[in-house]
Amino acid sequence: MSGRVEDADVEQAFVSCQRQLGRYLAQIVDDRALAEDLLQDTYVAAARSWVEAKPENPEAWLFGIARHRALAALRRRRRLHGALTRLSLQSRNRMVETDSTLVVRDLLARTLSPEDRSLVVLRYLHDFDANELAAMTGMTPDAVRQRLSRARRKLLDATSPDPGGRP
Repeated sequence: MSGRVEDADVEQAFVSCQRQLGRYLAQIVDDRALAEDLLQDTYVAAARSWVEAKPENPEAWLFGIARHRALAALRRRRRLHGALTRLSLQSRNRMVETDSTLVVRDLLARTLSPEDRSLVVLRYLHDFDANELAAMTGMTPDAVRQRLSRARRKLLDATSPDPGGRP
């Protein structure tokens, strides 16, 4: 197989889910410019490791790369709450978001770690199943399901009207 065919394969896989990857990255890092940079980093990383990885599910594999890039960016910045603040201030310049969307984003940011938040977004907004999430994260499908279950419990507890966590 020649390098050009491999380049075409990775490019085709990337182009087929580029829009979804960009949305996912923007949802995680809450910064459109950073999301665009991470999207390009994802493509470069995918192109470099495509031949060695030989992914069975290129979309899940690309989302896994994007996820790692996004989480690394969040760790470097250590300013997740600052990013959410910028999101609300910049909302005039971007798509108009409903109050409920901002409330949900704020709840996710206040309640979940970036890693758990990433899993929740991938599962419930991008419809990846536990096996696909496991391939992205290096966890087992059972570990992914357990982590999602704990994240759901944290979210339910955070929205409970009783401070003790009882509905």
